[in-house]
Amino acid sequence: MKISCALLDDDPLVLDLLQAYAALTDVLDVKAAFNDPVAAHAYLLHHEVQVLFSDVTMPHLSGLDLVRSLQHPPMVVLMTAHPQYAMEGFNLDAVDFLLKPITLDRFLRAVNKVTGLLQTTLPNGASGETLPELGSFFIRTDAQFVRLHYRDVLYMEALKDFTKINTADGRTHLTLVNLKNLEEQLPAGLFVRTHRSYLVNAALIDSVSNQEVRVGAQALPLGHTYRDQVTARIVHRALIRRQH
Repeated sequence: MKISCALLDDDPLVLDLLQAYAALTDVLDVKAAFNDPVAAHAYLLHHEVQVLFSDVTMPHLSGLDLVRSLQHPPMVVLMTAHPQYAMEGFNLDAVDFLLKPITLDRFLRAVNKVTGLLQTTLPNGASGETLPELGSFFIRTDAQFVRLHYRDVLYMEALKDFTKINTADGRTHLTLVNLKNLEEQLPAGLFVRTHRSYLVNAALIDSVSNQEVRVGAQALPLGHTYRDQVTARIVHRALIRRQH
């Protein structure tokens, strides 16, 4: 799935960096890049993009004012060196707020959020049950960024400050993000907590008992605190399948 976007920053070096980051994702389709907010505004009045990455403080028109001026603004990821604008940005329903200098891993986390939000609002009434077939996200492991598809992730396991991600091909990926923070970046509904240390792909759960959840050949613990949530999720999936 390609995500159409526009980039806006009055600093040409930052704009070049954003274009390089976007090219690395293989997800973002950059339709236009601007260092003039007035030109960006004129473009957005007549062209539709799914997300705008915009600087906040610019001459003539701030990123915040630009978003307010659009009747139907795209999703917005705001960028600035001034953290005091964060609250105002989130009041505009910004998807994310990136502090400069922007690192690649932080940029990719913002892309993950955008991807997740778009996939939970698929057209034609598509159900969230189809999301594992469509989506992917990036993790940083060792010295590289790796793309994982939701459909391939069996479960995630907390290891203190790290998370171990287990995939259907038998591989494991270790990333320096704790499970709670990783869960917050994933689309709602795809994964379900079965234990304080385990996050499981809901679409791949084979069976649930009082004390464990089975995913393929793996038996994972089911904590008492999470039992009702997991059971409700399984019943919901069963009802969906029965209707079809």
